[in-house]
Amino acid sequence: MAMFLLLLFFGVEKWILWTIGVLTVVSLAAEVGREVMARSVESLKTDSFVSPDTLARAKNAVGALDGSVAHTASLYEFTEHALRGEVERLEAEHNGGSRFPKRDDESRTGSASKRSG
Repeated sequence: MAMFLLLLFFGVEKWILWTIGVLTVVSLAAEVGREVMARSVESLKTDSFVSPDTLARAKNAVGALDGSVAHTASLYEFTEHALRGEVERLEAEHNGGSRFPKRDDESRTGSASKRSG
């Protein structure tokens, strides 16, 4: 803002001021949009596949570490890293290191306790 007023004081062409203003607004909007997307991804409903205790512990870990340890900048990043690591471990242990075949639409992916109950 100070830069804008300083340029205005020195009589810089109006088109330059408009360009600076537009770029400022666009960059601010992009940052707000990125933050909104990050929050919306993190606020996805997780209670259907993660126990409340595990979810609370994960949130506490991310909050306490606050990005100071790799993959802890956000709950999304933490969850993605943990899930990817476990899938890769299972692929290595049970499928010769290859990706598991794509499942058909009829495959069950929910909790066994929820299916039987």
